[in-house]
Amino acid sequence: MKKIMKYNFRMLLTSFAYFYFPAILLIAITTFTLYSFVGSEPNEVPELISNRMFIIMALFMYTIGAILILSNLVIPEKTTGRIELLLSNGFEIQPYLYSSIIVGWIVMEVELVLIFIIPNILTITFLEKSFFNGSLFKIIIFVSAFGFGLLSIMYYLIFRIRRISIINNLFFIIGFIVVFGGSYLTSTFPLTEQFNDIILWILLGAGVFLFFFTVVAGRKITKETVVLTIPD
Repeated sequence: MKKIMKYNFRMLLTSFAYFYFPAILLIAITTFTLYSFVGSEPNEVPELISNRMFIIMALFMYTIGAILILSNLVIPEKTTGRIELLLSNGFEIQPYLYSSIIVGWIVMEVELVLIFIIPNILTITFLEKSFFNGSLFKIIIFVSAFGFGLLSIMYYLIFRIRRISIINNLFFIIGFIVVFGGSYLTSTFPLTEQFNDIILWILLGAGVFLFFFTVVAGRKITKETVVLTIPD
């Protein structure tokens, strides 16, 4: 798996147009949003409100970031036959699947941390305000668990479904459900610490379920399934 992980890291970290630019853009959007949010408040923002916003921002960044990475880097590997070449040179399908999930998760974790660290540095420097609190670390952990499950099911769809147009449509549906559905869910829940925790536990449960579903369903993925791709 080390060889496969090294390959995946190299593919991600050497692409400016398909990785660095989208990552920088997402971090810039969240930085501007959080900076404006903190700057618009004359006093300290109540922790309950900021925590709810942190959850929404983390979900948005993780989902959009994962879709951009997979759509721009992983799906083209399948359509161009590069995955077929790797599988024919000794790479096994299940180790390739799980190592790809791990690498994608590590990269997204770095982005998740940066979207909170960079705005906080700016608010401390220019506004003399810090929005860090104890709950932020818990939010990052729970969203990370959900993100691992999200990446798992998305990689599974890429490997399992042969028609690329269906994969792209499913990614659009997943993004819509997570971003807009998650925003609607958080807006309907009362703004209390208890309901913030309920949202986080829902995310954790969804992440665990999606990962174990991938483990079980991923056993049915074969080299033929991955190789026999139907392009758009």
